[in-house]
Amino acid sequence: MSLGPHVATQAREPTESDIRRTILAMVWPVSMENVLQMLIGFVNTALVGRLGAATILAVGLSGRVGMFVWIILGAVGTGATVLIAQAVGAGERERVRRVSQQALLLATLLVAAIMAISYIFAPSLLGMFRATPESLPLGVAFLRILVFSMPFQALYLVMAAILRGMGNTRVPMQISFIINIVNAGLSYLFIYGKLGLPALGFRGPAVATILAQLTGMSNAAWYLYSPRSGVGIRLHEKVSFDASLALKILRIGVPSSAEMFFWQIAAIILFRLINQFGTVAGAAYQLGLQAEGISYMPSAGFGIAATALVGRSLGARNIHLAERYIRQIVRWGVTLSACATAVLVLAPKALMGILTNDQAVIVLGAQYLVLMGLSQIPQQVSMTLGGSLRGAGDTVTAMVAAGIGIWAFRIPFAFLLSQRFGLGLPGIWWAINLDQWVRVLIVGWRYYQGKWRLAAEG
Repeated sequence: MSLGPHVATQAREPTESDIRRTILAMVWPVSMENVLQMLIGFVNTALVGRLGAATILAVGLSGRVGMFVWIILGAVGTGATVLIAQAVGAGERERVRRVSQQALLLATLLVAAIMAISYIFAPSLLGMFRATPESLPLGVAFLRILVFSMPFQALYLVMAAILRGMGNTRVPMQISFIINIVNAGLSYLFIYGKLGLPALGFRGPAVATILAQLTGMSNAAWYLYSPRSGVGIRLHEKVSFDASLALKILRIGVPSSAEMFFWQIAAIILFRLINQFGTVAGAAYQLGLQAEGISYMPSAGFGIAATALVGRSLGARNIHLAERYIRQIVRWGVTLSACATAVLVLAPKALMGILTNDQAVIVLGAQYLVLMGLSQIPQQVSMTLGGSLRGAGDTVTAMVAAGIGIWAFRIPFAFLLSQRFGLGLPGIWWAINLDQWVRVLIVGWRYYQGKWRLAAEG
């Protein structure tokens, strides 16, 4: 496998047509992967949504706890993607191999601790969200099963990040398709006890997730360790811990994970605030987040593409090419996000109706979707420009923007608007909107300062 079309030795500057083809080749598999996750998430949520508001909230809160796996392992994945993309641009195959080995080793070490904490402290972790009395015991049971999917999930996350750094987004898409199909199919079978399987009820999706993540990780490992991946690692090769390289991966990746960590801590506070309004309110917010994915998930691929393509261009010392990629990616992302936003604003009750038949939940969730439609385009631009900065090694700006947006605007205004000014739940939705607009202003300002271009000189 070639290290990529735009390495340092390339003499010809690509045409606009070349730029579009390269972006499309990278973006469409990531976007399709995200769309598949969204659609299968719709199916799983719809299955659980028929089991009652308490079950919806319990499964949703358990999933929030599971997101901390993505936060911690996301640091490893982001660091690996950036370093590998830069090594690809510079044509350094040995560095690609070493970064990949250390990323996988870090993932293995970290996930064991995460599993133990999640299992032992499941009641306390769910209690942080102020889970209602009806949902807490269901959530604890669900989370303690879900824990056993974490090692497979973590290794797959890092393997996919390695491949994306190589510019290969198609294989992660294909594997994600397998994971989601297996997950949805087994969830249905285990919830209702079809084909002779036991009827596990709300526990069914957790068991299905374990088997689906195992399937995905096995497929990713088979490809990653084969010569076709171009990564250059071997399954039985002895790997020693390289502390300096591991720290470099984390130095790049941790600020990005800190950004997600801010969001998750904010989610705990918001869920505690929202759950004060009752189980229906918590269920509506959980399903609203799922439905909102119709806008967020397709466009998320543009941020990933920006990270890889900017990293590759700067690795090849080609600032002009990086800027051309960014302009095209922003333009395409805004167009797609605008189309998806129209669906949120024009058909919110129809979307919520797919996920549940509880009319009270549908009404509250539809209010959330309409207001969230106002922030989808700034959110998409912020993600793309943030991805561009990450490709240049600047993972701090997006973290700072998230910190300011969340702690100076989202959380304070959620309390003020919902309680002090008496807006109730819509006040919280407005505060989330404000956060997204603040972030795009901060990230945009940093990008247009141009200091990220210095990465090409280092």
